[in-house]
Amino acid sequence: MGVLSLCDLLKFWNISEHRKCHYKKHFSKFIFYTLSGKVKSCMRCAVCGKEVEEGTICAKCYLERNEVIWVDDIIRLTRCPRCGFFKLAGKWREVSYDDALMDAIYSSLRVHPDLEVDDVKISGNEGRYLLRISGELWGEEVDVERYIEVRIQSEVCLRCSREAGGYYESIVQVRAEGRDIEEDEFKVVRAIVEEVLHKERENMKAFVSKIVERKEGIDYYIGDRNIGRKISRRIADELGGKITESKKLTGRSDGRDLFRFTYSVRLPVYREGDVVEEGGEIAVVTNQRLGKGVAIESGETINLQNPRIIARKSEIRKSVVLNMDEFAVEVLHPSTHEVVSVKKPKIALKPGDEVFVAEHDGKIYVIPKELMV
Repeated sequence: MGVLSLCDLLKFWNISEHRKCHYKKHFSKFIFYTLSGKVKSCMRCAVCGKEVEEGTICAKCYLERNEVIWVDDIIRLTRCPRCGFFKLAGKWREVSYDDALMDAIYSSLRVHPDLEVDDVKISGNEGRYLLRISGELWGEEVDVERYIEVRIQSEVCLRCSREAGGYYESIVQVRAEGRDIEEDEFKVVRAIVEEVLHKERENMKAFVSKIVERKEGIDYYIGDRNIGRKISRRIADELGGKITESKKLTGRSDGRDLFRFTYSVRLPVYREGDVVEEGGEIAVVTNQRLGKGVAIESGETINLQNPRIIARKSEIRKSVVLNMDEFAVEVLHPSTHEVVSVKKPKIALKPGDEVFVAEHDGKIYVIPKELMV
């Protein structure tokens, strides 16, 4: 097959005379069929004469006369001077300066619909940056550069403003039944509060506006009522106890009642290692969180529903088994150093074993070493 002209092709395709005129008028390039059947374009740039795949002007000449990217010359970032959060698209977020800058630039950036972007790079410092975009325009690789000025303005975020103003929606009160809260329990409560607030840090109400510590407990004033509920549940899960919830009407907004909630967490009267009486059995508390204990005499696990304190862990003293028979065990009284005889527990003991002794109402209780936690 030889080289065919456009007229030959139209005739070959059996196109009507009317359509031939149409194609002749609107075809802006010639098509050559080689023996292999491949198509080659002979279109040339109207400015420099360079062969182009499509259009009437090459990418280089187009870039010299037109814009293919549009971005603000001045990018303004808003940052809270108290917490360092940036305001992006109207929302305060915890992001780095670089991420905030990239987000602001991408929000401002517009590109030509025919520009296929391959890479975006930003370099510079001290408020002046170079934006470089690499890509392909009409089959040609192009690089476009723009200088951008970045200005940072300060604005106190909503959370910091509320926190400074003492705003709160809930109070988490932590108390213990019949005793003072101990220091290790205070540490657990503080750790839980910090952890929950950290996970909710992008919540504009995730803050503590006030902390009131008392000998008998601690109160946290929380900015968000749901976060207060989460904290109270976590404390009860970690340390055991019960939660009571109450609310107080504080006003109205947009026709809705506004309430402040109080979540009262009551820790158990016992702690791990305390000796208690439950249902006629003497037991050692082995799990404060789940309310479990082990009976001294039978060695069985029991549920602590309404226990009575026999001895605190701090009141229990070490002793040693001196002698024993089938029914009783002789131990040395830790205070008087007298030999006392008590009922033998089911847990195996032998002379010389170290044990613990609790005394209540003149009665001695022997606790095997493995039960103490």
